[in-house]
Amino acid sequence: MSNMIQSGYGIGLYGSQAAAGETKRPEVKDKSFLERVDQASREAAMAQTDGAEAAKGATLESMLKAKYPNLVYHVFDASSGYWRTRNDYPHYLLYQSGDKAKETLENWQPEGPNPFYGSKDGKFIAPPEIHALGNVPPGSKAVVIHPKVQERMEQDPAYAREIMEKIDTWFTFDVLRNEAIRPGCTAGMSQAVAIGEDGNICNAVSSSCGGEITVSSDEMVRAYYLRMAKRAEFMRWLAQEQIEESIQSSRQLADLAAQASARSKLAEMMQGGRLREIFGDEIAGTPTDTVLEITRNQIWGA
Repeated sequence: MSNMIQSGYGIGLYGSQAAAGETKRPEVKDKSFLERVDQASREAAMAQTDGAEAAKGATLESMLKAKYPNLVYHVFDASSGYWRTRNDYPHYLLYQSGDKAKETLENWQPEGPNPFYGSKDGKFIAPPEIHALGNVPPGSKAVVIHPKVQERMEQDPAYAREIMEKIDTWFTFDVLRNEAIRPGCTAGMSQAVAIGEDGNICNAVSSSCGGEITVSSDEMVRAYYLRMAKRAEFMRWLAQEQIEESIQSSRQLADLAAQASARSKLAEMMQGGRLREIFGDEIAGTPTDTVLEITRNQIWGA
């Protein structure tokens, strides 16, 4: 998403993406993003109230699928650093049910140099694994749980609810921070998150319905500065669009209102130390405090 979709660390930028403007933003003709967020929140609250007793013994998989019906749930070790460093890592398999993802990804090893991913001479270039993300149904969700965490959750329902809160909070945080930068950019976004042996997020990735990907990265800070350059490029493009296409002014005003609302929700979410309490010390190898600080800088400036 023109480096707009941030993923975990992939913090929204988090990783490389196609150059701004190369992929058309999907038109959202039904409810606005924020209306859908509010509706989902209301529905989730009702579901929590109606099924409070039943949820006490519910599994993580059942709780996740109750909120995200199209979610694919896996149990294997997905802590590989290749998730964050290789452009040919087959993330698209995460969104497929069955054992193929486990069989392929748990012990995946690269062959040859890291393929190029980006724009060259005005043309978008990516390995087949990136293009395969374009076939993932828009809005898909995938979760990978380490076997030891799965075993502990089966013995301790309270721990399962703790992991549920961590995953659900990440999905929401990831969407809000992207919407706060570029309203509408998360329409059709797919998200995947992996829980490591320690119960924390060890990898996370987001991709647009067009297939661009932003992955978690140990080089997040460098990616942050790249993102800022991309954002400046987008803002210049947006200014030109405002001049050339005045018909879009009403949509832009609506986007600004949606952006302001997303920023307000994000600010509320980031108040106090609750996010750090939920996510733990690290998110995909990056200190949680760094993730939050970069997010603040991206949204509100240094």
